[in-house]
Amino acid sequence: MATLFEKIGGDDAIFSGSEYRNDALLFNYIESARFTDDYDLYSDHKNAVILLPHHGSRVWIWTSSAIKTDTAKLIDICRFLRDAAIVKPEIYLKHEVSDHFSDLYALASLEYGYVVKDELSLAAFVYEGNECTEEHDGETIIHVDKNNPEHVRLVTEFYRACCDEFHWHDKFDRKVSEYLNMQLYAYVKDGRMLANAVIGGHTDNYIRIKSVAVLAEERRKGIGYQMCCYIINRILSCDKKPVLYTHVKNAAAMALFKKSGFRMHDKIYLIKTDETN
Repeated sequence: MATLFEKIGGDDAIFSGSEYRNDALLFNYIESARFTDDYDLYSDHKNAVILLPHHGSRVWIWTSSAIKTDTAKLIDICRFLRDAAIVKPEIYLKHEVSDHFSDLYALASLEYGYVVKDELSLAAFVYEGNECTEEHDGETIIHVDKNNPEHVRLVTEFYRACCDEFHWHDKFDRKVSEYLNMQLYAYVKDGRMLANAVIGGHTDNYIRIKSVAVLAEERRKGIGYQMCCYIINRILSCDKKPVLYTHVKNAAAMALFKKSGFRMHDKIYLIKTDETN
């Protein structure tokens, strides 16, 4: 692969700088990749790191602030993505460099076979409260076990009810299988799962809450807040802080997380692309 980027390990010197350590809070995926085999890290050993998952098309880009004015470096990243043959990449990066990247991918990346399909921002939240005291009134919150047939039924029925909202009709079985393999907690009442939360992305100091979902007909009843409190307390009991990301246009989620004690620290920019060839 003709590129200035080379595959590196999690102990590479680029991770020792204060700028990276500060960003580790926001780029939980990168920190997690240092301790698993599910991700590949690439770097030019100067000011940019590419996180390239083995599966799917998500690409996390960590840069130093200097890259904002380094057009040549941005074009190097475009070339890297072209040579890596990533299908319809979803590119996540720091919000402060988003405008420069957006212009680049909208224009220069045409040469490499991609065009911008969609752009949106994710809000990065960090929990800053103490332990939650919210009760869940005798309902049961369980840790889902994929080997338990009853748990499989609960998960399957929950996501079938959400299928229209999530647009999962052509990938329902695969998505249910993915969630059964995650660290998933379910809020169960009268034999139905009304809500759930997924956690993962552990680092030395933080655990990421990947999602909190509530059935449409059960919303605005305080269940999402109770689910948040439960998950927050589990993470705090591990002497870690919860972190999470949500779309800035998702007003209901933004309000829920702020009510639960999270504070927005930054934004992460997502650029979705399509192949032109």
